[in-house]
Amino acid sequence: MIANLKDSEQHQHKNGHGWVANTARVDDSVFVGPHALVYGQAEVTEHAVIVDSAQVSGHARLSGNVIVSGNAWVDGNTKASTGRIWKNERVQTKAERIR
Repeated sequence: MIANLKDSEQHQHKNGHGWVANTARVDDSVFVGPHALVYGQAEVTEHAVIVDSAQVSGHARLSGNVIVSGNAWVDGNTKASTGRIWKNERVQTKAERIR
């Protein structure tokens, strides 16, 4: 669960059972693992994968075949459509393309 949100402000994603805030947009085709979190105004689309203890928040826009794993935290206005963000990385740049 997302600790600072009420139960009524979040739900488990049907593909992976990770937690998604009602303010975020996550396509049904995205995999959100059971310990992963997506919140804020984040948008995750297409075939992106969010697993482990990874978090996507802020106004981040992830699409395509992006994989976010480990303890990675994608925040701010980050945009990515390919690549992998993993381990203890925190990506917070205004517009960064991950390859």
